[in-house]
Formats: sequence, structure tokens, C-alpha cells
Amino acid sequence: MSTEFKENKKTRLIFLDNIKLLFAILVIFQHVRVTYQGMGWWYYIEPDQSLVALDLLSEIVFQTLASFGGLLQASLMGLFFLMGGFFTPKSYDRKGVTLFWKERLLRLGIPLLLYILVVNPFIYYILAILGIHPWDTYSSLQGSLLDYYLAQFESITQLVDFLTSPGPMWFLFVLLIFSALYTLWRQVSKVDSIQQYIPNEIPIPSNIYLFLLALILGLGTFLVRIISPMDEFPLGIPLGSLIQYLMMFSVGVIAVRNDWFQKMSKEHLKVWSRIIVGTYVAFFLYFIIVLGVDTDTSIFLGGSPPTLEALLFALADNLVSMGMIFVLIPLFYTRFNSQSPLIQNLSASSYHIYLVHAPILVAVSLVFASIPLLPIIKLVIVFPLTILLCYLTSHFIFRKIL
Repeated sequence: MSTEFKENKKTRLIFLDNIKLLFAILVIFQHVRVTYQGMGWWYYIEPDQSLVALDLLSEIVFQTLASFGGLLQASLMGLFFLMGGFFTPKSYDRKGVTLFWKERLLRLGIPLLLYILVVNPFIYYILAILGIHPWDTYSSLQGSLLDYYLAQFESITQLVDFLTSPGPMWFLFVLLIFSALYTLWRQVSKVDSIQQYIPNEIPIPSNIYLFLLALILGLGTFLVRIISPMDEFPLGIPLGSLIQYLMMFSVGVIAVRNDWFQKMSKEHLKVWSRIIVGTYVAFFLYFIIVLGVDTDTSIFLGGSPPTLEALLFALADNLVSMGMIFVLIPLFYTRFNSQSPLIQNLSASSYHIYLVHAPILVAVSLVFASIPLLPIIKLVIVFPLTILLCYLTSHFIFRKIL
């Protein structure tokens, strides 16, 4: 029997919808984790003085989640860009450049603009009014909301910073940039002198070449992160991960043209699942045993002077990201290419769940702020509650608008 996965022509690529739903849920989980652990950026991070002191179990669980979660989040973001690239060529072919961009601006641009102009400032302002650190120390947030808006026009630098602060919606911003690059490529590739060098078919590279490519991308990512660490977003762009994201988007474009998703084999799944597990275990043991659970995780983010930890994380990040292509795609294609009514309903709202999760999570976590529960208990409660509220809001309100 052939080891290739055969496409069922009677079904949509439901497995991609299921992956998108998984992505939305994991994004929420990561932000809930940051809320109660404090490793990473988020609007509201619960201060220690409002909590029962971290017990040993919570410390171990949160540190484990941080070490695994950092790699998982980075790799899944890359996979989401891959799916963005996968759907781009057919949409462009079907609609043409004008309708393609009309749809992109409506689906990506308007939500991004609304988030920057309305949601972001509103969250900042509410947190400042409530005395939540560090927003309560920002002088521009001490007056009225109108005063805050007017303050953004006091200088060009301040206005540019305001308009390029997409918060967790940076994904939409980068996807628009990649869509513009793809549009430029389509125009350039029409030139005969260039078209003759474009191969008609590109086979999936061998595993060894994919492995070496991941290491090269990891090295390039490490070098970029010396200048722009992962926690810095110049002009709202995650420059420290941009090489990986552009590669994943490009793979998505190539995959749809060459039927890569249908040609991924059980051998790919077996090899890359081992690489992912090996990378996770090695990284986890290094983090826990060599460095210790109380290590400042900022050493993994990059910056100057360069650190061994930043290099190891960049290499592991890109290896796991590459592996996710050849593990999640064939795994979901063969095992999760169908949906129950519940999953179908959730999946249809996954994009909107992603759009609305930030203000809802902040609101839910503030409700629980004064309740004296262990952080790990709050995470267990707030995470599913946030998903439920995001789904209800998305299903009954935003899916009818966007």
C-alpha cells in the first residue's frame, strides 16, 4: 500500500479548520499562562501580592508550561502562517488582484484597524483607571479617554507608535505584509525572463535537507534576534521571528501548488515526531537541570551580547516549527479530517475567537483577581471560561458582522 495520504475529493480540507481551532485555543492558553505566571508580555499579569504565594506544585507546573509553551507557541504561529500561505494562491487565482485585496482588507485590515484604534486603547485605559501596573504609571492614561487619543498626535513618533501597536493582532499585520509580497511576486513572475526559471513542479525535499534548512533558519533567526529580540516588535512586526514566518508562508504557497499536503508520508510523520520529541526533551532538561527553574527566561529571547541560550532556543524553535509541518498536517489529515457538530461550530468561529479573546480574557482574569486561589487553580478555571465566552461572543455577535 502506498504511504501517501490520498485526498478525499468529497470533503473540504476540514483538518486545516481543526488546526486553526487548535491554534486559537492554544493562543488563549498561552495568554492565560502569562497572566498567572508572568513570563511574557500581556495586558494584565496578576501581581504576587494579590495571590496566595506560589506553592511548589504551581511553580513546577508553570515552569514546565513555560519551557514547553515557548517552543509550542512559536512553532504553531509558524504553522498558522503556513496555512495563510496555503490559502493565498487559490484565493488570488479565483478573485484576481483587486477582489483579492478587497477581501484581505475587509477580513484582515478592518479588524486590525479596529483593534489598534478602539480595543487596544480601551484595554489600556480601563487597566489604568483600575490602578493596574504598569498602566497606572502612564501619564497619557491619567486623564479622559479623549485626552489619551489627543495625546497620540503630539508628535509623529508617538502617532507612529500608536498606529503600529497591534497587540496580539500582530499576526494580521504580518499576514497583510506577506500578502503584499505575494502580490508583488505574482506580478514579477509574469515576466518571461523570470518565468522560465520557475520549475513546474517542486518535490518535497528529503528529511536531511529539511533538517539542515531548519538549522540554517535557526542560525539566521539567532543573528536577527541579537539586533531585535523576540520581545521587541519594531513597528508592530516580530522581527526576531520574521525569517521563520516568511519561510512557513512560502512553504504554504509551494505546498498548494505541488500537492505537498497530500504527498506527506508516514515516514515524514515518524521522522519528524522523533525530532520534535528529542528537541523538546533536550530543551526541557537543559532548562530544568542545567539552568534551574528560577532562571530568567529573557536569556532565551536574544539581544546583545548574544547568549548560548538564545542560540539553542532559535535552533530548537525552527526545528520544532519545521517538524510541526510534517507531523500535524499528516496527523490531522488522516485522523482529524472530520468534525462533530460541536467542533464544527467551534471551528467556524475560530478566527473570531482569536479576534475577541484579549478583552474577554482580561475581563475574566480581573473578575477573579480578588479571589484568593492558587495561580494554577485560577488557570484551570479562567482558561475554559474564557474559551466559552469567546465562543458565545463570536458565534452570536461577531460572525454576523465580520
